Amino acid sequence: MYIFVVGAVGIVGSLDSGLRGDHTVLFTKSLIDGTLVISLTSTFGIGIMFSALSIFIFQAAITILAAQIDCFISSDLMDQMIGEITGTGGIMIFALGIRMIRILNIRVANLLPTILFTVILVAALYYWDSAFQSIIQIF
Repeated sequence: MYIFVVGAVGIVGSLDSGLRGDHTVLFTKSLIDGTLVISLTSTFGIGIMFSALSIFIFQAAITILAAQIDCFISSDLMDQMIGEITGTGGIMIFALGIRMIRILNIRVANLLPTILFTVILVAALYYWDSAFQSIIQIF
């Protein structure tokens, strides 16, 4: 099961699905995972098929939470965050490709906290800019 959940594509795809409604990354991941499940089931047995439930719960939770975040964040800030998260996710997918063709051994799962760091940094800069603009208007 950890083979399917650890990758950055599941998290980035779930965020993309929840925030923008674009499910193409998740559909691509499901095709890759389905092929791998068929291969592993022939080796390890039918128990591998049941890992699909935990993968569904994991990715659905991320997608649902990402879709509900609009209630708490303004649309302007959300647009900035989506742009930055998409860029960060693109770099992670690029790193995953470099790892898959064995150019470098990049541990992509260790890069997952950069998504949270990106959100925090964008929010801090957004609110800093808003506060700075308010101070300028006073003077």
